[in-house]
Amino acid sequence: MNPLLNREITYESSLERDLAYILLAHPDVADVQDQVPIDYYDNGVKRKHTIDFVATLKNGTKTAFFVKPAKRVQSSGIEETVELIREQAPNDFADHYEIRTGEHITRIRAENARLIHRARRTRCEEDIAIIAKVAANLCGTVTIQTLLAASLNSGNGFYAVVCLIDDRILDHVGPGLITYSSLVRPHRTSETQS
Repeated sequence: MNPLLNREITYESSLERDLAYILLAHPDVADVQDQVPIDYYDNGVKRKHTIDFVATLKNGTKTAFFVKPAKRVQSSGIEETVELIREQAPNDFADHYEIRTGEHITRIRAENARLIHRARRTRCEEDIAIIAKVAANLCGTVTIQTLLAASLNSGNGFYAVVCLIDDRILDHVGPGLITYSSLVRPHRTSETQS
């Protein structure tokens, strides 16, 4: 389900499903279209291709995503197909054309994206406000468990912290799964990270 527009998302593999979750969990994504058909010509022969996803960012930029297992990229000819589509598609179809494999669509990124979706569905502004008040005074990193012990140590508190990560109030520090032992810190904008 695309919670952004309340419609079903269609996918053909677990890799596509995982990318859908990752795209829909990204705070800059405004819309995700799935299974988008497009016509193109290959040596004068008209062909059809179904693009797995076209994601539109809040700033209007569009990216067409082609999903393939890494071991099939070479043999499938997808790189050549993407180049032909990029050359022939209308200018407003997409700004970027990207092939995504399991190297990009990792299990950890997909699990964190699913967690963000669960947190969004159970969002409680009251719980979020309690934790945000404590988080506003953080000077460095703490574990989620420590933050919860100082603010709202209940089962819903964890989802409230995930919402604060999703809202870019907190940053999840590190590449792993978001768990009670994960480190978080106040969000750093790109200006403060340099």
